[in-house]
Amino acid sequence: MGMAIASAIKGNIFLSDKNKRISNSVTVAKRSNIIILAVKPQDIIEVLKEIKPYAKEKLIISIAAGVTAASIEKVLGRARVIRVMPNMPAMVGKGISAITRGRFAKPNDLKTALGIFLKIGDVVEVKEGMMDAVTAVSGSGPAYYFLFTHLLAKAGEANGLEKGLAMKLAKAVFIGAAELAARKNLSMEEFVKKVASKGGTTEAALKVFKSKKLEGIIKQAVKSASLKSSSLSKNFTF
Repeated sequence: MGMAIASAIKGNIFLSDKNKRISNSVTVAKRSNIIILAVKPQDIIEVLKEIKPYAKEKLIISIAAGVTAASIEKVLGRARVIRVMPNMPAMVGKGISAITRGRFAKPNDLKTALGIFLKIGDVVEVKEGMMDAVTAVSGSGPAYYFLFTHLLAKAGEANGLEKGLAMKLAKAVFIGAAELAARKNLSMEEFVKKVASKGGTTEAALKVFKSKKLEGIIKQAVKSASLKSSSLSKNFTF
């Protein structure tokens, strides 16, 4: 995700990666006006402590899942923190990022962050209390899509389709349906009705989803992801 953001930004960029022999966090913090923390939640404490002496008066943008702006401020002090939750389609410029600002960030800081993340897709501004739900829906959401595509293709194979063909069909279905949904001003329920003729094949499949309580399974999965996001900051000693 960090590389996707860096690739979209034009200008002087300094990178730090603990797994590669490039500039370290301290060097990057010293040389940068904007510091983007594109790290895993479990790594953020170490990075914050390293950059603290150099973070004053700089804009801090964090994409670490579950780590609140207040938690970052607790380590860095009166830092100007913007918290963002992007998602994997940002890698192809089709992401959606949720953005919120911390206590000390200024309106212009938010504007700066918006300018960065609009380069990798759409952006929505939310209250920080909604970020765990956002993480569960759009942050984790691509994995749900990949899983359902995989399962649909496997189901096609089970019904006699050749493996490659089954996957090609499954991918095309979701890509095409997503584009249609983006272009037409209809609700998802209306789209379902347009596909599912009464007494037809689609209706037969939808009845199975209903009988197996697919809606409840999805709600439970998203709730679990949201709770996990909420727990991440609580598990750290800042």
